[in-house]
Amino acid sequence: MIDRTPARPDPGRRAGGLVDALSAVAGRFALSDRTKKLDLLRRLAASSIGHPRVLLRLHETLCFLQAYPDDRSVLHAADRALAGFARRIARLQPAAVRRLRDSGIAGTTLDYPFGFPMTRWLVTRFSRSVSVRWAEVTGEDTLEESLVLLLHRTEHDAFSDEGGLGWRRWLAFARNGRDLTDLELLLELFGAAPLDEPVRDWLFESLALPIEWRHEGPGGSRTLAKLPWRHPFFHGGLAFRRPDEHELIGEIDRPLPSLRQAPPVLARRLIEAARLAMATRQRELFAFSYANPADVLVADPGRGLRIALIGIVPTARLPYEGYYAYLALKNGVPVGYGAGWQLFDTLELAVNVFESFRQGESAFIVSQVLRAYRHLLGMRTVVVDAYQIGRGNTEALRSGAFYFYYRLGFRPDEPAVARLAEQEQMKIARDPAYRSPPSVLERLARCGMSLSLAPDAAEEPSLSASRLAMLVTMHIARCFRGDRRAAAREAEVRVARSLGVRGWTRWSADERWAFAQLSLPIALIPDLDRWSAGDRRRLVEVVRAKGGASEAEYVRRLCAHRRLRRSLGDLVRSAEETGRKLAR
Repeated sequence: MIDRTPARPDPGRRAGGLVDALSAVAGRFALSDRTKKLDLLRRLAASSIGHPRVLLRLHETLCFLQAYPDDRSVLHAADRALAGFARRIARLQPAAVRRLRDSGIAGTTLDYPFGFPMTRWLVTRFSRSVSVRWAEVTGEDTLEESLVLLLHRTEHDAFSDEGGLGWRRWLAFARNGRDLTDLELLLELFGAAPLDEPVRDWLFESLALPIEWRHEGPGGSRTLAKLPWRHPFFHGGLAFRRPDEHELIGEIDRPLPSLRQAPPVLARRLIEAARLAMATRQRELFAFSYANPADVLVADPGRGLRIALIGIVPTARLPYEGYYAYLALKNGVPVGYGAGWQLFDTLELAVNVFESFRQGESAFIVSQVLRAYRHLLGMRTVVVDAYQIGRGNTEALRSGAFYFYYRLGFRPDEPAVARLAEQEQMKIARDPAYRSPPSVLERLARCGMSLSLAPDAAEEPSLSASRLAMLVTMHIARCFRGDRRAAAREAEVRVARSLGVRGWTRWSADERWAFAQLSLPIALIPDLDRWSAGDRRRLVEVVRAKGGASEAEYVRRLCAHRRLRRSLGDLVRSAEETGRKLAR
């Protein structure tokens, strides 16, 4: 007998279809789209989903709807769905949960070899949800040798082969019954070690310890990363804003009255959000790890967007450039991050819109990031490194980063690449369906790209931190036979004498640090003591600002010191000319 009973629909397949439909309509905002979203969200709330890939896609779509809601009903439905996501994960089979490992979703886990500052923050913030995954540790000899460096010399034989404890038993003895995890004890040892901070951080990072983090509780995952946002912006009936190259410069130069110093509570909350956005995506950013709560600025340019510019604690600042990272939030949801390094009038920019939000207002977000940097630092040129375009960066190649920047008005720095880009643009004009193949995208990523915000500005010598650093290296090798301490001492004495600075040893600790950093390159200027009194006074102000409360003040004073730029430019040109002669 043939069984003619209709097959019961597969609930997993049905839920997958609902998620696909929701994802397809998420970025559309007609009234009918809003109705469809609410219906799909209602049906999904009642659906059981057991397939990890479907759950992951639902999660990313819900995050997008939080950032880009049609109206309050859609926003509340997305909020409720994400608030209950950990319960969905708890109902999965263990094998399915393992397939969501490293996703950053509530109820899952990740492991990543975080550096010392980020690991310390995770343990402080999430306590016993963070541990070392000892089963994955490799290079035990390296770990033991590194631990020895943290101990008193009289303890070293505790690890010896002849009757030593071994590092696992040694950790138990060192804990001595205290309520500490292995990771907390390791952090205590590293924190108390008599090492310079950069050496300590490098040593910890070299261990590549797999730090396991269980995503539990509010603020402990990407799922619950949204910050409070009092007045959401709703997209119902509105098209996305996507400025192109014809609008960008005008947008960047538009006044930004909302740019302001963040009050302490907000500054700390934004730094936490930035670190969380990185850690849940298995990433770290130097500026967020060494963030300065006293140097956080906030801009609210509209459409629910907030740009937080986050400075660095003075002793971790770069020696030449001013450095601010940024976190972009849309309706309180972190949607992207990046950084800007500025030396004189040139800002080097790195941007990243998180993948879940790239179908939204990515170009508008970048335009407002540039607008914030422009009003804070006053750059006249913006450059993007080839890595951001795709050189050695598969994600950038796959996302078409070159064309994203090209549409905004950035152009390749090398003539041959610029000609190739023009040829590709002609192909696209003839056939809108044409897409540059991967091999062409790789060629387009061979060099960086630039955007001039002041096209009529006079040509000035090209300066970079790498060129200035090479000047210092050559000086130390030529005049001090590699003795860097002697070179630094003499530079400080000479610069203090030439600038007429008598009381610099009584400056604040951060200002003295800045003076020590900048004295070496400044001491290379041959006619420094013949500068006008005004130029020397302004140079002292530049140096002190490097160790001041806000690094933006340093950048502004540096940009304004044209004599310093000309002098350093002359030194770079002279050194490069000498190098060319020697090469012949």
